[in-house]
Amino acid sequence: MRKYTLRFNNLSLYKKILTIFLLALLAVCITFLVSIRILSNHYNEELYRTNANSINHVTAYLESEMQMIEKISETMIGNSVIQDNLTFLEDNPYSNRRALAKRDIYQQLYSYMYQSKYIKTINVILSDDSNICMGSSNDIYKFNRKVLDQTILQLKGKSIWTYGIEPGDDTVFARNLLKLKYLSLKPLAKLYITVDMKRMIEDGLINAGSSSQTSRFILMSGENRIYPTDPFHDEFSKKTIKEQAKTENAYLISTLDHKKEFIITGYLPYVGWNYIYFRDYNPLFYHVQQIRIQIILFTFFIILVTAICVNLFFRYTFRHLDYLIEKIKCFGSGETPACNVKCYNYENRKDEIGQLHRSFDEMTHSVKVLRDENYDKQLLLRDSTIKMLQQQINPHFLYNTLDTINWMAQSYGAEDISIMVRSLGNLFRASIAGQRDIILLSEELEVLTNYIKIQEIRFKDRLQFQLKAPKNISHIFVPKLTIQPLVENALKHAMEDTDEMCHINVIIYENDTDYHIEVSNTGSRFESDLIHKIENKEILPQGSGVGLVNINSRLKLLYGDRYSLDFYNHDNMAVVLLTIPKEKEV
Repeated sequence: MRKYTLRFNNLSLYKKILTIFLLALLAVCITFLVSIRILSNHYNEELYRTNANSINHVTAYLESEMQMIEKISETMIGNSVIQDNLTFLEDNPYSNRRALAKRDIYQQLYSYMYQSKYIKTINVILSDDSNICMGSSNDIYKFNRKVLDQTILQLKGKSIWTYGIEPGDDTVFARNLLKLKYLSLKPLAKLYITVDMKRMIEDGLINAGSSSQTSRFILMSGENRIYPTDPFHDEFSKKTIKEQAKTENAYLISTLDHKKEFIITGYLPYVGWNYIYFRDYNPLFYHVQQIRIQIILFTFFIILVTAICVNLFFRYTFRHLDYLIEKIKCFGSGETPACNVKCYNYENRKDEIGQLHRSFDEMTHSVKVLRDENYDKQLLLRDSTIKMLQQQINPHFLYNTLDTINWMAQSYGAEDISIMVRSLGNLFRASIAGQRDIILLSEELEVLTNYIKIQEIRFKDRLQFQLKAPKNISHIFVPKLTIQPLVENALKHAMEDTDEMCHINVIIYENDTDYHIEVSNTGSRFESDLIHKIENKEILPQGSGVGLVNINSRLKLLYGDRYSLDFYNHDNMAVVLLTIPKEKEV
């Protein structure tokens, strides 16, 4: 991450702004694509709800027609002519009037045949297996009579809807015709009503606004296809019914035979059958895809045009910043800028670029004047007397001189010299000015900051300094010039005789009664009882060793013997711990 941060920092301002703009465009593009995706999903949900409502109309139509056929069968059971003749046929198996009785039943079936347009055949099977049939007598052979006879016998008068031996266009309604007289409920015959399911489903689809040409409606009982006759991805249908039964919205979009199909599954509770509805989704899918591609292409075109226009605008704007940079380089090297740079007039420009150019031109003019004046002053100084050179330099003259050097270094673009001079001036002021021995911690840290600035310029990347202090230090007082000498001592012993990188950390923290200032550094180690050995001259102090003894003595004088410097080594670092009490005045 740091590697990429450095690369970004090294980019020009033009490239930085252009990169940020392109990232913003990319974010907008991603958001737009996600929005299109969400919109497509919402469209599919709406399509499902619309088709589900249509299918609900179809299933409601199927159930209402089936219930009507069941009511017709109940009417037939209650028909006195049918009851009387069936009772006669049951009680008189060898009578000569059996043919007349069957004729009377047949005539009664005629009226029921046309009460529903979906009834194809009505079969009344007597106990001797003779068939009174209204319609085609062959329709009954599409169904498993043996299983049906056993089933309706067990149902004891209840009805059942079932399907053929092979998938087809017809289903059958079956029940026993029971004897109602004296409520004996004795089985008299078996009733089979063959229903044209194909026509019923087609009428239901038409009433719901759908078409059999663009859709398919399949009835399933478990894993058995009931309708239609021709198979249509049976394995897929079985698998889909099982999977979609577990979801709330039982729909999906799938590709079958290279065609997109919008698929809805459901359940007919009246008969216990499942259905699966296929609708040709190709026209809608390709229309939606075409619109989506058009929107995406148009969006990318607008983004591309915008990026080109913004790039041209940025180039035009930052060209004048490049002119300013070229001016600065030429001024630093003493060369004359090119004509296209120096001939452009920025006097009438009111924006920031115009202000920068005018300010730089005014500064260069002032520097030239000062340079000429300084040359004259150097000639005068050459003629100055030795007495003038030997005069003591008073602090005000020293400060003014350092400020002048700082200002001139800034004018010539020597930022390192400017920082060192300014930091040195601040150090002199802090050392000489004022008579207080106790100062605010913020003032002491300001001295430390100026010192570190000088050393960072001196050692460059070899010095890594880190300061950790509480946010609010306005109430903390410390002895004057205590932290900076400790850092100077760490720097002296860690860096003077080696080329290795040095880490110096200053950490300020507190406990209930005291403040602790911890200065640690790599590259050196403390001997045990260092202060004691220096005070007893067992070790000759070098550099700031005397300063450590002075700081230790000042702490004891100000706060008592329990407050002093503590030296130890921890984690390959030499550590000095300075402790002061939580007091504002001493």
